[in-house]
Formats: sequence, C-alpha cells, structure tokens
Amino acid sequence: MGQQRDNLPPEVTRFIGRRRELPAIIAAVDQHRLVTLRGAGGVGKTRLALRVAREIRDTFADGSWLVELSALRDYELLPAAVAAALGLPDETIGDPLEALAANLAERELLLVLDTCEHLVEGCGSLARTLLAAAPGLRILTTSREPLGVPAEHTLLIGPLELPAPGWSRPPGHGAAEADAVALFVDRAQAAVPEFALSAANTLTVAELCRRLDGIPLALELAAVRLRGMPADEILTRLSDRFRILGAARTATGRHRTLRAAIAWSYDLCTPAEQRLWAELSVFPAAFGRAAAEWVCGPGTAKTLIRLVEKSVVQYGDASRRYQLLDTMREFGAERLARTSARADPGPGSAGPAELRARHRDYYRDLAAAGAAAGVGAEQTGWLARLGAETDNLRAALDFSFATAGQQDEGLLLTTLLRPYWLMVGQFSEGRRWHDLAVAVSPGSRENAWAVFGAGVLAVQQGDLDAGAPQLERAAALAAASGDENLAAHVSDALGIVAFNGGDLETAQARYEAALASYERIGFGDPLALVTYSRLASACILSGALDRAVQLCEECLRRCDETGEQWARGTALWVRAATRWLSGDITGAIADSLSCLRIKESVNDLHTIAMSFDLLSVCRVATAEFELAAVLHGAGEALWTRLNAPVLMGPGYAEIRKGAADTARAALGEERFDELLSRGLAMHLADALAMAKGETPADGVLGAESDGSAAKQLTRREKEIAALVAAGLGNREIAARLFLSKRTVDSHMEHIFTKLGFSSRTQLASWVLGQGQGR
Repeated sequence: MGQQRDNLPPEVTRFIGRRRELPAIIAAVDQHRLVTLRGAGGVGKTRLALRVAREIRDTFADGSWLVELSALRDYELLPAAVAAALGLPDETIGDPLEALAANLAERELLLVLDTCEHLVEGCGSLARTLLAAAPGLRILTTSREPLGVPAEHTLLIGPLELPAPGWSRPPGHGAAEADAVALFVDRAQAAVPEFALSAANTLTVAELCRRLDGIPLALELAAVRLRGMPADEILTRLSDRFRILGAARTATGRHRTLRAAIAWSYDLCTPAEQRLWAELSVFPAAFGRAAAEWVCGPGTAKTLIRLVEKSVVQYGDASRRYQLLDTMREFGAERLARTSARADPGPGSAGPAELRARHRDYYRDLAAAGAAAGVGAEQTGWLARLGAETDNLRAALDFSFATAGQQDEGLLLTTLLRPYWLMVGQFSEGRRWHDLAVAVSPGSRENAWAVFGAGVLAVQQGDLDAGAPQLERAAALAAASGDENLAAHVSDALGIVAFNGGDLETAQARYEAALASYERIGFGDPLALVTYSRLASACILSGALDRAVQLCEECLRRCDETGEQWARGTALWVRAATRWLSGDITGAIADSLSCLRIKESVNDLHTIAMSFDLLSVCRVATAEFELAAVLHGAGEALWTRLNAPVLMGPGYAEIRKGAADTARAALGEERFDELLSRGLAMHLADALAMAKGETPADGVLGAESDGSAAKQLTRREKEIAALVAAGLGNREIAARLFLSKRTVDSHMEHIFTKLGFSSRTQLASWVLGQGQGR
C-alpha cells in the first residue's frame, strides 16, 4: 500500500518479555480474521500489537498498517482514519466505508486498530464490513473491552511475569528471568545508567514489581524515579500510597494499582508540573512546544521538559513532538475538571473550556499561516505540517461547532482549511465540516465562502448534482456582496462543471472570466493559479494547442516567481499533454517526469495517476511498448485505489485506451497481459522509481529465474506456489486455504510479477527446482 509496506512507528525502547503471548497472538491472527487484545490501560496492549505486526508483516502481500484511534472522537470519521493510515485518498463520492471496503477487496494485509474502547460500536461495524468485503484482510485490535463482533477472537493481556513470592536467590539466578524485573531494570538503566541489580537491592526490586502488579506503565513510572530516590524509598512511598487508597491485590484491582501509581507520580510533581500535566490533556494527539506554550502559557517549555524526564509526557526525537499516553491524558483531564470545579482553583489556573478555546485559537492561526503560505516556496512544508495536525484540527473544529458562541470560529477555521483539503484531496473531510459551516452566520462573508467550499469540494469529488446548486448560490452571494475574488473562484468551479460535462465552450468562457479577475486582483491561492491549466486543458480539446502552451508557461512563470509547487506540477502535466499532441515526445516525457517529482512530494495521487497514463502514451509513441504496458498497469492500479472518476473529460479515457490497444497489438495478447499484471502489482514507490528511471526497467520487464527470487515471496505466496506445483487450480487452492478465488488470483498476479513468469508451468518448474514442492 502506498510508498511502503507498513506505517509502524520505530521502537524507541527495548521490547521485553511476552514470550508466551507473542506466539499465541501470532497463531490467533493466523487462525482468526479478527483478533482483539483486551486488557486494562497501561498493560502494554499497543506495544504488543505493534511487535506482532512487525513480526508477521512479511506474511502479508500488502504488509501491516497501524490506525491510531485514541484522538478520534467521531465514529463517522473511522473510514477516513483508516484510509489516511493506508495512504488512500479521500476523494471518493458516496459512503466512505463502502469506498474503503472496495479498495481493500483485493488486498492482503494486517490492519491494527489501536485503542478502540471509546469507539467500540463503530469499530465493530467497520470490522464487519471490511472483513466481509476483503477476504485477504486480517484485523488486530487493542481495546479495554471486546468489540462484540461474532467472528471476534479475544485474548486477555495481563501484566508482565512477576518473580515468585518468597523468591530469595542471588541476582542473575531468577529475578532477571521475570519479565517485570527485566523491564524495570532496563528502564532504570535508561534513567540511571549506573543502576544494576545487586545483593542489596534485588529483593526490593522484586517486591516493587509485585507491588505494581507487573503493569508496564507503572513500572516505567517507578523506574524513572530512581533519578531522585533509591529503590527502597520508592517501595516505601508506594506502599504508603496503596494503604491510603486501599488498592486491592486482585485482578480487578489492577486498574486501581495503575491509578495509584499514576497518582503517586502526580503527587511527586511540583504544583507547576501538576498544573501543566492537567492542561496538556486538551491536546488529543501529539503537539509541538510552541502549541503547548500558547495553550498553557509562557514558561511552559522548562516544565514540559521535566514532565518528559519523569515519563509523564512522551517525546519523539525525530518528530520533535510531545504526547501524553492515553492513560496519562485521562488522569490529567480528571484533574483539570476537579481543579476547575473548585471555588478557588488557584493562581494561573484555567478551566477546560478556556484551554480548549486557546487550543482552537492556536490551530486557527496555524491554518491561517498555512493558507497565507500556500502560494510561496514553503507550500510543501505547510501541507505536511497541516497533515500532521489532523487530530488537533479536528478537535478545534469539534469544539467550535459544538460550543455555544463559538460557531463563527468554526466557520472561519473551515474556510481557512478549504485550500488545504482541496490540494491534498481530502474532499470528504472538507465536505463534512463545510456541511456544518454553511449553517453558521448566513449573510456573512465567511458563510458565502463556506457555501462555495461545499460546492467546489462536491464537484471535485464528482458529485455535480450536489455541487452545482451550491456554486450557483455562492455566485449569487458573491454578486450581492461585490466580492470579486469569490466570484472568480465560483466561475472557475462552474467551469469544472461544464468541462466534466463535455461543454467546452461554456468551460472556456468561465475559466477566461476567472483568469481575468485573478490577473486584476491577484492570485491568492494555488487553486486560482491552476485555472491557467484548466483553461489550457479546454484549449487542447478544442485544438488551440499554441494557446494551451502559452497558458501553461504563464502559470509556470507566476509559480517560479513565488516558489509555488502544486499548481506548477499541474501546469507541467498539461504542457506535457500539449507537447505529446504536437509530436514533441521528448519534451512531453521531460515535463511528465518533472510533474511526477513535484506531485510525489505533495502526495497528489490523482495527478500521479495521470502522469503514469501520459508517460505510457509517450512510450507507445517511442515504440517502448513493454514499458508502456507496465506504466499502463501502474496507472490502472492507482485509479482503482483512488476509486474516483477521471476528471479530465470524456476524451481522456479514449486516448488512454487507444495507447494500450496499440501496445497490445505490438506485443501480443499474452506478453501485454503479463506486463500489465506486473504494473498492476507494483507498489507505488517501485512504480514511481521505474517511471522516473531511478531503477532499471530491465528488472521489471525481464524475467528472473534464479532461486534468490524466492526471498521476494510472502509466506502465503510460497504456499500457493507449492500448491500450483502440486497441480491444483486457483479454485481448488482457494478451497484448500479458505480464501476466495479472487484473492488467489491476486496472489498469482503478485507471484508472476515477482518471479517474471507468465505461465503456471514455469512456476511449477521453478518451485520443484527450489525443492519447495512435494
């Protein structure tokens, strides 16, 4: 999926223990399509699920993928969250869950849904739909309670293994064999490098691990306290804390044990640290230092660093972002609510509503800065930055639209984010927020822009019936208010409606009107600049090739003046198409590759698919039919993944099909289909590298028959290859392995692509030669 085979985060600390659980979970995932790791907070469910996902990733043709759900509060956004984690675009019209299911239908992958307990019903419904649609899909979830799906297999994840009661052997002969002790020692040495088990502290450490019930999070919080006090003092203080709270020594008391350990850690914090811990709970996901200082006040940075040192807040060196674990965030939110409920909350204290408003204000200003930088050299960086803040932006929008007196801020934030959603293809996401925004402050300037946003997002998604009326309404609002910039945007969007309907004359007139306005008032965002390319596309289809080139070059000139990239990439594609039609194949290929490099950097999958198509057409023109066939397959795979309409008018598909037919006639049916299958099975990163010439095409076009190719096959692919060698057909293999025939067909395509074979006889001979078939 996408440019890699997983999105699993790197392990930043050593994985310890779980010698029994790991093989049991792996076996469960092999036998059951939905497995839930159930257990209390802090017990290590997420870490265990991620380790399993890493270990079995290569047994899935499409790898292992993590969907983090802790920051998600709206179950309706579940399909979008899964699609985003998989690197799928949000461009499809209709039910997002149905679109996601259709996209996964032919995939074989492991999906890890982490932290489902607050979305149990939604996650259960999602799992049922996806598993029914995608025979090659397995789902591994973590939750404090089961999803309640009939096919679900649950495994209770308990604490780490403890040293036996009464243990008194010397260090190194038993205590370190217990997982809980091993984890404590590892984390203790990370905090205090000179720490080691000794005759003087082994019994204390063993008892400390028992006192904390072997709960990983509790052990890590205790280990970091060795910086300030010895192990025996930690044990004494914890014992006193448990006596006061009455924490039970039973299975049901584990939650109370963890809470007691967290409360003890909280009590050891200074008042400033306690206050910041509580205030940071308004961040639903990772955040930067500047955001923390804005929301929680100046001088926050030093206190934040101390909370990182105490393992209350996590810090990523690579991302330079901070995050509270779910359990720590829940505790902080409870403390924040208690503090705000007091008659005298204390100096410097702010309540949840005030903090959430500050949080919203920070991300509103961030969105405004991103919109202002949209036509500059920093555009690509801003697109990535806003993408990283998706959870925080959603929380800001949620707060604004759900809180009395704050809806206008939600309206403003929605209009600020419209260009971002359009540029990265998050059409469903943008439409959802615009549906709320259009009901706020009718008659205001922002409301008119929200109406336009709702219309243009629908049109870009291919929903012309919903989008066109909204655009007509926006046109009337622009005329009534005299907003020429809005009127130009509406004219441009209505040009898209006409273009997609095949009415070139109307499309050109509307694009011309929009451009005339922009050239008078300025190009405020990349969506205005791309109007040059839209008009050029209409000129191409009407035969005005010289005008099309002039328009593209004017757009490129304006982009070069500011450093803008997104609209530049689109202009390069249109100029490439014009050059192809004019017979300048070398120039067309050069422009297509330049476009591809830009669109890869901003993850514009729609234009990447179009670039594959145009490069395929160009390779046909240069008689490179084999490369053209593979590129056609890569484009076909990406269009299937997009599950979105081709937005280039009715002539586009005819040109694409004509080039494929020419390559098929030149190569012959069998060879063309073989190469097409290779393109269909390629991962996007490999297809991009091949198209750009970064990897030799010979490796894709040629056939490799040596035994080293076996390393490329997944476990399932090797299993299917052996059954082919045994003489079974695809339908028989499907029955033997409890798969659908469609899934086996997909595996066969992957096998042929990886090995460079075109027949079952070749595959069978290869398997027997490898000694894999009996």
